[in-house]
Amino acid sequence: MKTSITFLRHAQTDANIKGEFHGRLDLPLNDTGQKQAREAAEKLKGENFDVVIYGRARRVEQTAQAVLEHLKNKPEALFQANEIREMDFGVFEGMHYREIAEQYPDEWEKYMNDWQTYTFPQGDNISDYYQSCGNWIDSIAEKYCKKKILIVGHKGFILNCVSALLTQDGSDVLKRDIGNAQTLTVQL
Repeated sequence: MKTSITFLRHAQTDANIKGEFHGRLDLPLNDTGQKQAREAAEKLKGENFDVVIYGRARRVEQTAQAVLEHLKNKPEALFQANEIREMDFGVFEGMHYREIAEQYPDEWEKYMNDWQTYTFPQGDNISDYYQSCGNWIDSIAEKYCKKKILIVGHKGFILNCVSALLTQDGSDVLKRDIGNAQTLTVQL
């Protein structure tokens, strides 16, 4: 049996609709997001996950709880992990890219020109964030080898983990996408 890791992105928040940067901001699901979480739960209810891990942000917890209520079997391991977090966008938190470009034109230009190594003012460095996601997912894959794993998290976290697993190259993070309440499965 192979190790199977299914990533589930949290369901929709108002900030997702507005296109705002939100990493450390602790936002709840909106009405559409609550519906999406229930639909994701319905799709996953027949799955037998050995391990379920989810982050501590409210939007992730709400999505995970909807799924956990519908799983037919209780996982062997179930826990929250501080490592499952979105990137900290620093002073850009809660802002749309147009606002950032207007209010921080020099910083926005730096970000656009070198997104792979950029450090958000008062926030995360992108390459360090990629490395921490990669280290964490590698440790989970090793610890739960040959298990079926569900990880509920954020878009940036998921895409960085998938790149680390598949290519070990942070430059391809943006070659994939995952929508709200969608899943992506990797088999190792």
